[in-house]
Amino acid sequence: MASTIETLPLLILERICEYLDSGSTVRPSLLAFSLSSRTCHIASAAQIFSQIELKIYDPQYLSSTLSRWNTLLTSGRHGHVRRLKISFFETAEEKARDADRWHREMENMHEEEGDEWNSRHYFHMHDFCRPSHEDICHGGGSIRDRESESWDALSQFISEFPGLKDLVWSAGYYVPPAVLSMAAERGTRLHVHHFSLPSLIQIRDEHKAISKEDYALCTYPSLYSIAFRVGSYESGGLLNYGKEAVMEMVAGLAPNLAHLCVISQETPGELEIDQAMALGKPAWKGFFPGEASCNDTIERATARSSTRGKFQSLVFPDFVPRGIDHWVQHADFSVLRSIVMPWQLSDGIVLAEVASRGHLRSLEKLDLSAIEDETEQSQNALNLLLSSLSSLERLELSGYISPKTFEIIVHRHGESLHALSLDPVRDVGNDSRNPLVTFSGSDIQLLASNSPHLTHLRIPINRTRSDEHEVATYRALAKLPRLRHLVLTLRYTIGPDEEFWDEEVDGEHPFNIEYDYDSEGEETRPTFLRETWTNIAVDAPLALSIFNTISSADGGLEYLRLTLVHKEGFSSRGCRSSTETSAMRWFARPWICKRDGGGVARAIAFEEKETAVCGRTWERMLGDEEQLWYEEMYQPLYREIWPQKTADWKNDWESIPLWSEETTE
Repeated sequence: MASTIETLPLLILERICEYLDSGSTVRPSLLAFSLSSRTCHIASAAQIFSQIELKIYDPQYLSSTLSRWNTLLTSGRHGHVRRLKISFFETAEEKARDADRWHREMENMHEEEGDEWNSRHYFHMHDFCRPSHEDICHGGGSIRDRESESWDALSQFISEFPGLKDLVWSAGYYVPPAVLSMAAERGTRLHVHHFSLPSLIQIRDEHKAISKEDYALCTYPSLYSIAFRVGSYESGGLLNYGKEAVMEMVAGLAPNLAHLCVISQETPGELEIDQAMALGKPAWKGFFPGEASCNDTIERATARSSTRGKFQSLVFPDFVPRGIDHWVQHADFSVLRSIVMPWQLSDGIVLAEVASRGHLRSLEKLDLSAIEDETEQSQNALNLLLSSLSSLERLELSGYISPKTFEIIVHRHGESLHALSLDPVRDVGNDSRNPLVTFSGSDIQLLASNSPHLTHLRIPINRTRSDEHEVATYRALAKLPRLRHLVLTLRYTIGPDEEFWDEEVDGEHPFNIEYDYDSEGEETRPTFLRETWTNIAVDAPLALSIFNTISSADGGLEYLRLTLVHKEGFSSRGCRSSTETSAMRWFARPWICKRDGGGVARAIAFEEKETAVCGRTWERMLGDEEQLWYEEMYQPLYREIWPQKTADWKNDWESIPLWSEETTE
């Protein structure tokens, strides 16, 4: 007997599939629905095949890949395809070579497709078309045999999709001319995740013309988004003029470019590069040096662009090419939806002025990093910017964030925010006493009362031995009505927190550089280590207790990540040796808390390789081996805090339970 849902009209079932399609690459809900019955499978076909991905390593194997896809796309399914991605296929050998790097990175993220805190989310487009986190951070591989005749077969394959809107090229910098020509013929929007112009990497004073393939890519009419890794100097002392070419594209040569990511490319430490940098970089002579007719054509094409660029996303993770004022002149900021940039006073003043005139009225996502300038001028510019913007949906700030700035964020944008990441921290060498927002219980209550739609939050809080103040913060977080995804950085200090230390009242800080080395300072060290170890010790029961406290209101919290970080400051003491670092890391474990399929919360440890290394350090220090002079206090101190209960003494430690009203009775 057919289920009730199978009796619904096909049109209704197709609409359900549209609702279930999360827009991500994996789409688990949609796939689960398609497997529930034959009727649901038929209804889901249009949505499932709306986006497909081909992985290519070597073009000689392309024909078999295309043959399999053509078999899958029979019965009119070619007509469903709206988005096609061509990506690089990594071999088993290459995966093994990169295993440590990728494993460590994914383990640190531990959020797979759902990772909410990286730059890819600032591309204001369909998730399938965005560059991956790995593309942005590391670039990608490149396919072999650029001149292969197999590209004609791929071009023919693309021509079979009458409704194709987006072609995503994520298989290296080389986009075959046959593919580019077919996409241009169909007016398909092109997304290039590893954009590069290799013909503009040249020997000093050579000034060669750009290759026809590179120029075709620069001037492709429907070039829609690029992620570009830029550096002026390349291995061997070569000069890279790619950045200059991209600025010409921005000025009008690529009139439909709507999403741009520019990443600083680190150069290897080579003598040739150092020599090239010492000589400086000669001015670029243009795409076609010495060819006046070609350059005149380019100038006319640029002049014909009567309007400024209609960028929707500008992603500058580490620097703003030519400063934000240049982009204000060449782009219509009234349509800009998303911007990522480091904070610089000159750029901040310009951006604040643009916002105050109402020219950033469409902005929905903002990420400002490296806010190190605490001067009144800088803070006024930051606060003017945040006060002038329309309601943001997503905001990330890192650096100096004052209580006043936090209040502006809450009152101006709290109603509209869905994702908020704030990382208040000042430069280690800065002895400023300007206050930072601390995210106490009262701060979180203010956020909760003004942020009814907030689902994703990332903030630091002070870890204070599970006391009532720390618990008050967790209980305040429970009042955020729609919170689903939470990342907490638990900050701790070794010794008194200088953020709250007043030398006029409290005397000289125990870890003042001069004071630290007298006899009294040495005597206080075990006391502070004892307090630190018990403070940073976070085991699975404590992680779950924190999770349950925050999700107690409606059980809506789905994900919690806990990471402990040493709070640095001008006078704060760090670890004196790698042994001490390892010893503390054994207790300061990072956790992920999630609910399983049955709704039961579970704590999952990650970065376990690093934890295991620290465990071996403790096995040695708790054993009978002779200790190094600076390790002699560790075993007695450990025994005092956690007396041995089992043969596996290193695991006998436990956390301080969260404070509750019952524990004070």
